[in-house]
Amino acid sequence: MKIAQNLTIGDWHVLALSVNPDCNDNWDKAFEFFEKRVETRYLKPIKKILEMDLKTGEGFAVVNLQCSLIETIESFYNGWIYDYNNSHNPHQRYYHRKIDERYYLKKIKGMGIFNSFFNSREPFKTALPKIDGQDFYQNVRCGLLHETQTKNQWVLNAINKDNPECFYDEKPDKKIIYRSAFQKA
Repeated sequence: MKIAQNLTIGDWHVLALSVNPDCNDNWDKAFEFFEKRVETRYLKPIKKILEMDLKTGEGFAVVNLQCSLIETIESFYNGWIYDYNNSHNPHQRYYHRKIDERYYLKKIKGMGIFNSFFNSREPFKTALPKIDGQDFYQNVRCGLLHETQTKNQWVLNAINKDNPECFYDEKPDKKIIYRSAFQKA
């Protein structure tokens, strides 16, 4: 099964045996594997959808993929692995973090991933107004994933015509994600 462009799960198993946290050997190959995985599963599909520029609802697909990408990036960065078998509550996710050959169980709600991302990653952590990770998780990520809609005054727009670099804005009656600039950010 291909899992990163032309790389297979078998390629990953072989590579995983050759990487060691205490040695630099093969980490460039592991990074290339990760990069190809993110590129083929997220970046290229998002780019193709944005290139259509139809403005007829494709923004929902783009932001849905962006939400999944945020979860992927933040989970990889923190070493969190979703463990479905330990979760009895669909809103409570369990992640393992490997430290010194031991696994520590850390309970994180899905919104915790988004809080971590928006509070830790540039340019989001220093942007004003600041995106509230819990609000975004509940009303954008979960709204799109479960109901194909944003909720509680969140809206998606293609671009801010007054400021094309703006990826998020708050107005008195709505919170706006500008999907193209959000992708660049």
